[in-house]
Amino acid sequence: MLCHRKCALYFDVIFLLDISGLFLAENKDKPIEVYGEIGKSIFLHVNYQNSKNDEIKWMKGNIIIARYKGQISKSYAAHKDGLKVYANGTLTFKITDSSEEGTYEYEIYNGDGILTDRNSIKLHLLESVSKPVLHIKCNSQKEVNITCKVENGTNFNMTLFGNSLNEMSNDRYLTVVQPLKTENVKIFCNVSNKISKADTSSVINCSEKEGKSIKYYEIMILAGAITLATIVIILVIYCSLRCCQRRRKGVVDTSLEVPMEFRAQMKQPRQPIPNSGQHNEEYSSPGPRPEPQKPRERRERMDGGERAQKAARAERAQRAEREERAERAQRADETQRAERAHRAQREHRAQREQQGEKGEKAHREERRQRGERTLEGDRLPKTEHKELRANRGPVPLPPQRH
Repeated sequence: MLCHRKCALYFDVIFLLDISGLFLAENKDKPIEVYGEIGKSIFLHVNYQNSKNDEIKWMKGNIIIARYKGQISKSYAAHKDGLKVYANGTLTFKITDSSEEGTYEYEIYNGDGILTDRNSIKLHLLESVSKPVLHIKCNSQKEVNITCKVENGTNFNMTLFGNSLNEMSNDRYLTVVQPLKTENVKIFCNVSNKISKADTSSVINCSEKEGKSIKYYEIMILAGAITLATIVIILVIYCSLRCCQRRRKGVVDTSLEVPMEFRAQMKQPRQPIPNSGQHNEEYSSPGPRPEPQKPRERRERMDGGERAQKAARAERAQRAEREERAERAQRADETQRAERAHRAQREHRAQREQQGEKGEKAHREERRQRGERTLEGDRLPKTEHKELRANRGPVPLPPQRH
């Protein structure tokens, strides 16, 4: 019986441990959601009955960041100056940047070092919403365009309501076209997230705005019609003036060309006028008046002048090309002539050098022959020397020194 009781006690303990493990695992799988903002302090609370001998550990990513034991709070690593754990297990710190976002876990141990509680808290960083801007535009007296806009904020919900209107959106802009049944209806725009809230409102009054908009459109239509009519009148006046100018040019040309042809006849001597009853065979009436030239003839004459100018330009170009060719040929001839003169100078210099070498050889040969004759004269006998001296005459005396 005693053994049975002991075994039942052991089974009860094992069962309680299993249940506590499942409870801890379930709590760990479902972390508590907490929201904060950069630049503000955050408090992570713990459901815990504090005890003097218990120990509380706070971790982030399997790294211990703070601990509370023996009524002493201690922080670690980079969070040394920013974290603090209270006696009830609450962790507080100031959020400095986006790296503070994440999952924080805590573990509670009793005085014997046995884990009694464990859970995780997930921190989300948001931005506070700014005051929304509500804009109302009357399309007509029975229809209105409503727009709500918010500049700042994250993970917010925007709600537009009033006059049987109830629209929601997660974007920064919300535009609705709503039929207007009554005047002076108040429209509200509400923007909120987990850490902030802001709203605004405006009253719809389209009676005066509609009248102003109608007048504005009427003025625009009238201004457009006046502008179009002015452009048409200007074009008509311009075309009529252009046609009149062309006609005047044609009349002036014919009136100028005819008198120029009659000038030659006017310069001729005047014929004598016959008396009455006298017939002069030499007298004849002036010829028929020449007809004015037609535009086609004038065009042909202008084309002929242009062709003559083109021919003159072509002839000048050919003449310039021939002159250039002649200059190039003359320069080539002068170059050849200079080369021939230079070649002749070199040949003449070479001949002179050859003649100088020949003269030098002859001079050396002559000197050599004179030396040989001198040696032969020294070898002659004394009698022959005397005869030679006799033939040469007396020997001159040496000069006297004073």
